[in-house]
Amino acid sequence: MTEKQHAFQQMLDEHHEWPCPYVFKFIMPTENLPLFVDLFPDARLQTRESKTGKYTSVTMESTMCSGKSVMDVYHKASEIPGLMAL
Repeated sequence: MTEKQHAFQQMLDEHHEWPCPYVFKFIMPTENLPLFVDLFPDARLQTRESKTGKYTSVTMESTMCSGKSVMDVYHKASEIPGLMAL
């Protein structure tokens, strides 16, 4: 984990009372959406395609238990080619 990621995790732990709902937002090539769904099969997802259909924005809300669990989701999602976390 980088220093920046560690600082973000600490900030999450300082500002949230766990467990709590956490909203993740991602943009990815639409062709990679099935990879995301496979990684997070039980997640509640809201998706929206770009005008051209080339990209899809994904909003995922999950109940998280700690800053570490949030960081674990970001790490897992980073395996998807072209994914951008917002």
